Amino acid sequence: MKGPPMNKVLRTVLLVLFSAVFLVSGGMLIKELHDRRVSASYLNSSQASYAPTIPPAAPAAPAEPEGDAREPGGSGDADAAPADTSNPEIVRLTADYPDAVGWLTVDGAGVSHPFALGETNQTYLRSALDGSYVRSGTLFIDYRNSRDMRDSLTVLYGHNMNNGTMFSNLSKYLDSEYIQFYPDVYVSLPDRTDHYTVWAAMVADAVYDKLFTSAGVNGDIQYIADYVSENAEYINRNLTVTGDDRLLVLSTCNPSFFFARTAVICVYDGEVIP
Repeated sequence: MKGPPMNKVLRTVLLVLFSAVFLVSGGMLIKELHDRRVSASYLNSSQASYAPTIPPAAPAAPAEPEGDAREPGGSGDADAAPADTSNPEIVRLTADYPDAVGWLTVDGAGVSHPFALGETNQTYLRSALDGSYVRSGTLFIDYRNSRDMRDSLTVLYGHNMNNGTMFSNLSKYLDSEYIQFYPDVYVSLPDRTDHYTVWAAMVADAVYDKLFTSAGVNGDIQYIADYVSENAEYINRNLTVTGDDRLLVLSTCNPSFFFARTAVICVYDGEVIP
């Protein structure tokens, strides 16, 4: 008795293979769409619950008139109450999620997200602040950095997502004109809001580059400033950065090579006083 024709067997095998590929591809697509919805829901929920209001900077105080024009016995400016620089939204955020540090706002990159400090740099790669899985992860500072954001060099990481969220738009700063138009970066903490100015952008090596190996150190900033000045693809030459400055590096993946990172280097300007 003869078996089925060879071409029929081949068609059957191919049909099974194509069906398997279709099912696997369909499953991957469904998972991708689900992960995107979860990530979007996480980001939207965070923004609705905790996004701070960036206070406008106070106008410069008028010059004092010559002599003492205040009324005798008056309280004068010396007794004026200090401005309230606290952020109640961030106070709630850090109370609800102990690893949360603050909120990063970069209008030029469409960034308005909370950021955390994990036990390692893997803790929040794929985790929400509550520890649940989310593909976009949570922005986080290097585990060697301090929560008070007063280190000489702080590195803040985020994913380069395909859907335009998180740090996917940092690559726009690899353009000198973009740096000029969108220089403002705000870090909102429970007790204050810090302002940074984008100084430079470059493609760096995450393993060997001094920008990443020096996170959390206090010192050697002049070396880093000189290194950035010599190697950055795009830099704001109107800013002069010295060893006394405080730097914030925003980092995300770059497709140039395996360990390539887009690094946007920002220099601290001071607290925003409303």
